Amino acid sequence: MNVRISLILLALAALWLSMTTTARAADPFARATLATKGTIYAGQQVEIDVDVFAPNYFLSPPQFPLFDLPGTVVTMPDDRGLNLNETIDGVDFSGIRKTYVITPQSAGDYTLPSVDIPFGYAAVPGETTQGQVKMPSLRLTVTAVPGGADGNPGVTAAKVTITQTFDRDLVSLSAGDALVRTVTVNARGLAAMMIPEPSFDAPEGVQVYVHDPVLSEDRSDRGEFRGGVRKDTATYVFAKAGDFTIPAIPLQWFDPALGRTQTAEAPGAKVSVAAAPAHATDLAPPSSPPEKAPFDWLWWVAAALAVAALALLIRIAADVAGRIQIWFDETQARRAQSEPSAFRRVDEGCRSGDAQRFETAIDAWSRKTGNVPLTQWLDRFADPDTKTAFAEHQQSLYRLAEAMPTPDLVALRAGLNTARRRWLEQTSDIDMPSGNELPDLNPAF
Repeated sequence: MNVRISLILLALAALWLSMTTTARAADPFARATLATKGTIYAGQQVEIDVDVFAPNYFLSPPQFPLFDLPGTVVTMPDDRGLNLNETIDGVDFSGIRKTYVITPQSAGDYTLPSVDIPFGYAAVPGETTQGQVKMPSLRLTVTAVPGGADGNPGVTAAKVTITQTFDRDLVSLSAGDALVRTVTVNARGLAAMMIPEPSFDAPEGVQVYVHDPVLSEDRSDRGEFRGGVRKDTATYVFAKAGDFTIPAIPLQWFDPALGRTQTAEAPGAKVSVAAAPAHATDLAPPSSPPEKAPFDWLWWVAAALAVAALALLIRIAADVAGRIQIWFDETQARRAQSEPSAFRRVDEGCRSGDAQRFETAIDAWSRKTGNVPLTQWLDRFADPDTKTAFAEHQQSLYRLAEAMPTPDLVALRAGLNTARRRWLEQTSDIDMPSGNELPDLNPAF
């Protein structure tokens, strides 16, 4: 019995140990790797890869901090992190790599600080788990540069080149002229901020003014960092004539691959400055004040007459325009009140088929022409069909719409036009009554 209990307890203990081991194997972790190989020298730019791994996949990327390491300059390029994948003890891990660039300023030992790197990952697929790892402890041993002052020559890079330009010919200057000198330093494998400031010395009698530097990066066509570029500009001002020598600008640098110190240099230059051209010093006698021109009465009189003529012309034009407008308005009014216009409205009333509109128009025409009552005019000039159609129209105005059919005004239109032509032929030599003349109050029917 005791043996069976012991075996059961041992089995449970083994199961617990295996579950603990699996859980630990599935925990996030980090590692740091020194990407720069070989001996590390003071002033050299060192790359360190820091990898953060989490089981399954990340739901929020690791927040790599920019830490402080005394005695060094720590930077983190803006390049995107590198995605990684690994399988450890049958567990799939996703990883993200970030590269730190550390530049030690002197020889000695340096250890990465234990800073936190937070992130989010899917410990269980579909659920976010907040994770955090410590920066792995990595130790750097930095060697002094051979032959350098305190082991630091100023620049440690794969290659350093210096170029310079002048803004004008060095032998065509005159006293008082300025000469602009531009020096560009390109350091392979070194950030531009780590390139030291050049010394612009000036010969006696020459003033120099140094401008702010311009820092940039040299990158390949694929965007890979190759080195830093520093451009410095100085202006030399030559106050007097003579021959001057602008000093060279040397830069000592150490090549870690070859293990030796080299020198790059912007060479000096000889400048010839001629005397400034002589300027006349005698003062010319003061010139007499200009004579005041006499008052031109004739010009002012002509100008006044021109203004008066223009004003008169404008007034005459306005008066003529007003008279033309009045004549046009009166003509339009007479035309609107004429017999043809009145009968045109009768014709339009017939074509519209609107009995009330037609009645209004024919009544106005008959009063305009003095043909009141209209039945007498129809008896004299209209044919029987027209008189019958007009009588039906009159009856339709005073009876219910259901009592009789609607009269045909279109047929009446043709008869009225014929009757009007007959009337015009007989009355062409007789004066028409004016539009304002009213018919008799009691006409004879």
